[in-house]
Amino acid sequence: MKTQKPFNHFKGIIFGISSDGRITRGQFQEMKLWCQAHEGLCQQSPFKEFFEEIKSILDGGTMTSEEIDELKSILKKYKSQLSVPETVEARIQMLQGICYGILADEQINKYEIYVLKKWLEENTTMLSLSPFKEMYAILTDVMDDGQVDIKEEKELKKYFSEILKLEV
Repeated sequence: MKTQKPFNHFKGIIFGISSDGRITRGQFQEMKLWCQAHEGLCQQSPFKEFFEEIKSILDGGTMTSEEIDELKSILKKYKSQLSVPETVEARIQMLQGICYGILADEQINKYEIYVLKKWLEENTTMLSLSPFKEMYAILTDVMDDGQVDIKEEKELKKYFSEILKLEV
């Protein structure tokens, strides 16, 4: 299903950008770029309807926490039609989306790392597989002191960029 990957990426982007409770201009732009990149898939239902609902929110020009909640509701509404979330591929695609969302504002903070680590813990069946196992180890190490220092942020950015290059 060619809509699964973009759906899971968007789901991850929303998860990533909302993890610290604030939406920056860069993160908003990341969502707009996603729309531009996937407009071509809008010929067929149900992706067409999903896309139209997402785009109508993004066309407002700003993003509130209520609109993020609205986007999450739209994702939930279309989940069974556009994705098979139990697969390893779907979870890697979601992880990639989370990385996009976190990287979109060019800063990585402890709240984002905490939420990502928690998401990994909730997907325990994945923790024995790559790249989840390595990601979890890195995040555990970074959060050991409860902070994300400049060196750790640089390493995380590099690692997240590697995750984005995975072909799934």
